[in-house]
Amino acid sequence: MILDKGLACSVVELSAKLSSASDYSQWDQFVYEHQGSYCHLSGWQKIFEKTYGLRTLYLGVKNCGALEGIFPVAVISSLFGTKAVSLPFSNYGGLLVANPANHHLFTQLILSYLQVKGINFVEVRESPGSGSFILGSEVTFMLKLPECENQLWNAIGAKVRNQIRKAQRSSLEVSWDRNHSYELYELYANNMGRLGTPVHSHKFIEEILSVFDKRADILTIRIDKRAIAAMLVLKHGDTWIGPIAASRTEFSHLNPNMLLYWEGLRQATLARAVNFDFGRSKYKSGTYNFKKQWGAIEIPLDYHSYKKGVRVQSASTDLYRSDKAAIFARCWACLPGSVQNWLGPKIRPYIP
Repeated sequence: MILDKGLACSVVELSAKLSSASDYSQWDQFVYEHQGSYCHLSGWQKIFEKTYGLRTLYLGVKNCGALEGIFPVAVISSLFGTKAVSLPFSNYGGLLVANPANHHLFTQLILSYLQVKGINFVEVRESPGSGSFILGSEVTFMLKLPECENQLWNAIGAKVRNQIRKAQRSSLEVSWDRNHSYELYELYANNMGRLGTPVHSHKFIEEILSVFDKRADILTIRIDKRAIAAMLVLKHGDTWIGPIAASRTEFSHLNPNMLLYWEGLRQATLARAVNFDFGRSKYKSGTYNFKKQWGAIEIPLDYHSYKKGVRVQSASTDLYRSDKAAIFARCWACLPGSVQNWLGPKIRPYIP
């Protein structure tokens, strides 16, 4: 049924009710039933609030008491004003509806509701497939997994297979252990510092592991017992996701990243997963080229904002892909690692 303005639909704050296991289960059931992303799951409310104290609004659109759409946001306040982001620190977000025909109407209802709450600027990170390929824009990569490991090996191509073989001949060790978050964080923090990007706190990763529980794991590559590459792996429905991955550049000649992703893809295939989500990259960037070589399909992302209900083509990613951000990154990269790791988590909540 298509809703119109004459029908009794309203926005409600479900976040106030997400206080028990059954409440979270109901929200997540809607996510799974309507092909929502892992970022739509209710657990991110706890992650945002416990890590950074962010105020969250988990909004639902109801018609005659039935839930027809959900819109999770985190509210970020700074000297520059207040805005809601769906969702910060995430690849995806935005409105998830039971009936796509209601998307525009529900968007307007939610924007009006947020304006009443005093929030006039809303940033939205739509789920995959609604954007366009533009230099500097954001894309995600999805690889449809075959039925068996041999098919995966044959599908990735000779060049990639040769790089994996080189890593395998280099006496690199592969392990899965979700208790190794400090090793992952050290690699991640070092990589972010080198790139000039303020790092999340270790608590951010710990909260993700806690919330996702058995649906989260850490894959680590070592040489002589030293961690040189690692990836956080999340499992959502029939999809495995690698949202955080990092490696030590001084060991790049051993191709630890190639072994890291091969093992992630291999285990996902053995677990009968259908897709592997490589995550977001800037179109035509270095990470874009790395992900594309695995045969993954690039999907444009539609990142935009609403200012007092009017759509504008701007998003946080535009800010930290800008020339001013490049100057900041160069300065940040010059700071000692200890300063980066202390200061980064303090300012990261304001860089969604």
